[in-house]
Amino acid sequence: MKFRELKEKFQNKFTIRMIAGILCVALAGGSFAVSQPQVQRLEAAKKSAGASSSGKGKAQGETKSDSEKGLSGRLMSALSEGMESEEKLDGKEETVYLITDASGKVNQTIVSSWLKNGSNRAEIKDVSSLTDIENVKGEETFIQDGDQITWQAGGEDIFYRGTTSKELPITERLTYYLDGVEVKPEELAGKSGKVTIRFDYENHAKAKVKINGKKEDIYVPFTVVSGMVLGDGFRNVHVNNGKILSDGNKVTVVGLAMPGLKESLDIDEKDFDGDADFLDYVEVTADVENFSLEMTATAAVAGLMSDSSLSQKMDLSELDKRVDEVTDAMGQLKNGSGELADGLDTLKDSMGSFKDGISSLQDGVNAYTDGASRLAGGIQSLSDSSGSLESGVNALNSSAKTINDGVQQLAAALHTQMTDQEKAAAQQQVDQAVETQFQKGSQAYNMVYNGAVSNFTNTLTAEAAVNSVQAGIQAGMQAQGLTSEGVVAALAEYYAQNGFTDASGKTYSAQACQANVPGTETTFAAYFANAVLNGGLSSALAGGITDGIAKQGSAAVGEAVVGACKMAAKQAGGTAAVTGAESAKQQAAAAIETVGASGYSLVSGTQALCTGTQQLADSIPALKDGIGTLLNGANELAGKNDALKNGVLKLADGSEQISDGVGKLKDGAHELEDGLVEFDDKAIAKLVETYHGDVKALAERMKKIVKAGEDYGTFCGAKEGTSATTKFIFRTDAVKVLEE
Repeated sequence: MKFRELKEKFQNKFTIRMIAGILCVALAGGSFAVSQPQVQRLEAAKKSAGASSSGKGKAQGETKSDSEKGLSGRLMSALSEGMESEEKLDGKEETVYLITDASGKVNQTIVSSWLKNGSNRAEIKDVSSLTDIENVKGEETFIQDGDQITWQAGGEDIFYRGTTSKELPITERLTYYLDGVEVKPEELAGKSGKVTIRFDYENHAKAKVKINGKKEDIYVPFTVVSGMVLGDGFRNVHVNNGKILSDGNKVTVVGLAMPGLKESLDIDEKDFDGDADFLDYVEVTADVENFSLEMTATAAVAGLMSDSSLSQKMDLSELDKRVDEVTDAMGQLKNGSGELADGLDTLKDSMGSFKDGISSLQDGVNAYTDGASRLAGGIQSLSDSSGSLESGVNALNSSAKTINDGVQQLAAALHTQMTDQEKAAAQQQVDQAVETQFQKGSQAYNMVYNGAVSNFTNTLTAEAAVNSVQAGIQAGMQAQGLTSEGVVAALAEYYAQNGFTDASGKTYSAQACQANVPGTETTFAAYFANAVLNGGLSSALAGGITDGIAKQGSAAVGEAVVGACKMAAKQAGGTAAVTGAESAKQQAAAAIETVGASGYSLVSGTQALCTGTQQLADSIPALKDGIGTLLNGANELAGKNDALKNGVLKLADGSEQISDGVGKLKDGAHELEDGLVEFDDKAIAKLVETYHGDVKALAERMKKIVKAGEDYGTFCGAKEGTSATTKFIFRTDAVKVLEE
């Protein structure tokens, strides 16, 4: 793409100006210009740099002739000084003086060389193609071998000159116009009118380089500065690419040109739309009366006379990164806009569900506010009932304490042995019950008495008497609800405590009754009890009974049997009552202390109940406070019901507006997406294409041009490795009326 095409794509000229700035404006920033102090130095300039066109010239620094001190010599010296290095280092500075006629035709060439001896060397080796070499400032000698020259410097700088017929790398031609018509310089002298003096420069030095993989010839860049001093007859002076300096009497004009640069860059100035000029000429115009011109001077140096590291600064690698970043960012921006548009499409499609959701939300808020109101009412009722709850819990706690105290007392009583008084009371109750059971006329009395009398009457034997007594005892036991085992156990306990005397009168102590019958595991007390109940009574009572029957008869037998039964029943019943009471206490104690499936016994359970009810009673105040706080919160929550319902109502009313806004946003997102695609196609992509196509190619070409100027070296040669520069000074003859 050409720059003209790029300009048509963008109305803003920023890109064009940027390219012009890179390729031209920056180059002119460091270019040579004659300043006012240099003009002032014209009054104290060096000796003339050359002689007339017909004689042998004098080189810079020559002291052998002061014949030409005029403005022409001072102007050439000023131009030369403006290009000299101020540093005193080792190196070579070469100045080529070209003495020309008024049209620029060279009549004489003089080359002056300055060998700098900053390191105070005794000997300086040089290379030069000059002939007629002579030392123009000192007496130092040299030895020449072809173009190899060795100077005996003695620590001093060397200034020498010589001549050459070598073809110049750059030439100039001057053309004169009077009122628009070309005239010869000698014809212009003394004339008046609008005068134009044009300096045209031709670059003859080329270098073969490779640009973007292709071999090309480019011009070695030269910066050319032309100047002249105008007299009083010049008015309305203008220079196309330079400066005009005036001290009130004289006008100094300086112009700048870079011949061959436009061709080396291979560009068209029209592409820059007047923003930059690549001039290969200088043109001065003025209104003149009685034209006269002492001389003109032109200085030319290889290079663009800007920063010596300009070729390195033309490195675009960092700009390459930025262009790539712009390309990547543009891709991300397009992708992001597409995703945004897709997301808004989805959002727009979801607006129906959104409005349905708002309707459901409104229903839910209504249900919530109703529930909040009911919750506040329920908590109020709970708060109102908290006093009754506190009273009930306190009463429950009091009852639990009473129950626990009773159970603990019962447990203590059940674990206490019966006292003698309690045993006597139990025996008394048994005695009273037996007396009542066997009182005359009772069923037990009649059964024992009648049975004994009947048996006595029928058998009147000891065995019969014993059977009668036993029958009576059995009847007494049945009346008392006692079993044979119970009677035996009661009698055994009694004998173990009181001892026993059998029918033969043998007495067994309580301790003896507790011992075992030899060869058995049965105590004597249990043995005696079992004997009394199951037949041993005959040996114990048979004798007494038989004697009683014999003495008192059947009535006496009956009364005796009843008495014996009463005695045996009282003895067995009392013992059984005490034993049964103790056993009942143990069973009751075990019952209230047995741990059930709940993990508690009656004793531990009543204790836990008492502790729990106390904790419950202690927590009632905090519960009441919590209910109060909950009530306040519920009332506050319910108080916001109207605001919440109104807010949801507004949201429902605004859902249509939201839907419209989403639709507009969706349309805007698609416009943005389309716009970014178009911007990328018509702007970013074109700019990147231009950068990679024209700008980078132009920058690469510029680097090669700058490098060609840096590599030029000298006109007549220099020793390899020497820092060397060359400048060309053109001096034209005067144009004035010849004196007769």
